[in-house]
Amino acid sequence: MIACYLSDGKFETTSHKDFEVVAQDVNVGRERLAALPLDVIIKILDTLGKNILKNPEIDSVPGVSYISLWLRRENLERICRFNYTDNRYLDGFCITETHFKMMAQPRGIVCHWIAANMPTLGFFSIVQALLSKNGSLVKMPPAYAPLILSLLGELPGISVNYKGSTYTGNDLLGAIAIVTFEGRSREASEQFSQVADCRIIFGGAEAVRAIARLPCRDHCETIIFGPKYSFAVFDRIYIESPGFTKSLDRFVRDIAVFNQMACSSPHVLFLEKSRYQVEEITSLLGEAFERLPAALRMQDIPTSLSAAIINARATYLLADKKNCVASKNLGWTILTGGDTCLEEPIQGKCIFIKEVNTVDEVIPLVNHKIQAIAIGIPDLMKREAFAKAVTSRGADRIVIPGTIHDFILPWDGIMTLNRLVRWVILRDDQGSQV
Repeated sequence: MIACYLSDGKFETTSHKDFEVVAQDVNVGRERLAALPLDVIIKILDTLGKNILKNPEIDSVPGVSYISLWLRRENLERICRFNYTDNRYLDGFCITETHFKMMAQPRGIVCHWIAANMPTLGFFSIVQALLSKNGSLVKMPPAYAPLILSLLGELPGISVNYKGSTYTGNDLLGAIAIVTFEGRSREASEQFSQVADCRIIFGGAEAVRAIARLPCRDHCETIIFGPKYSFAVFDRIYIESPGFTKSLDRFVRDIAVFNQMACSSPHVLFLEKSRYQVEEITSLLGEAFERLPAALRMQDIPTSLSAAIINARATYLLADKKNCVASKNLGWTILTGGDTCLEEPIQGKCIFIKEVNTVDEVIPLVNHKIQAIAIGIPDLMKREAFAKAVTSRGADRIVIPGTIHDFILPWDGIMTLNRLVRWVILRDDQGSQV
């Protein structure tokens, strides 16, 4: 059975045996959405970003303050320009340098499979569908639905004026449906896949493979955001710089946000040899962990994760040439020593520290599963040479500490909005004949 929490602009929980009715509602809503000027969609989303900070039940949730910043008008306009080159393509045919006009048409219904590692992920995916004027049919973990519904629940109260006409958040809301169903249900999964004009899949390797194999329409576009790994690299000059201690505050926040469950969460920190011993840097890192806000320092830890953390601590404390520095509780753990490698993630604010002779020793470890690398390399030429080397091997984003989770496009090497539209042409009757 399919549970639907939002459809046709109504926040009502309903049950369905298939997706026919829900898909019809999304289709009607997306046609209304497609008729809106892109500027109107952006103005409504900008207002939404401001309004969610005024709701005390939402603004304290980790990640919501960033969503508010991300929804700023200038940021959304920039994202669209970056993907479409000219935002006018979303609203109608525009002349190009050739003898025809071009327009970006939405693909239709986008079916989103949302992974269970990041509570706000579904919201970012929905907004990208809105910015490409697509309808959204979103399957998400039941535990995350209340947060997303709370965010979207601010839309009905939004009203904006544009060129003498009034538009409301309901004009966006009608193009969205939120559902849950048992992922192991082959029948429900196939039905969900077959109503899609585009599929966006977030998940681990096994889940991604299973979903990608589901039958779909011949014209369906599939965008996959599979499992990824992230880490950090600091060189000697960065470590010895006056601002290094302050940068550790930003780095531990990268570790703590989402409790290392996100693909963008760093799991290993590589340190180029410097005048400081690893033990000194570990001590500074521990102090930075203790300065974290209580909400990030004391996150809930499942029993299975607690066992993994305790086991890792014991292993490193008992091993030769390894060490463990940790909080008195299971709040954070620093594991030092061992081979120069990308360790299997533990999560729960467990960071591995490896010392290397030069940052170039890290380059051979990079492959196409690396999403983000937070680097501390002040020298411009050295930084760009390192970035060129690791991105050629598969890394997608090279960032600075404190920004590893920033949702910028491209993401995982994909210009998502560009993939969410079809580029269509209108031949100019006055153009030259071939």
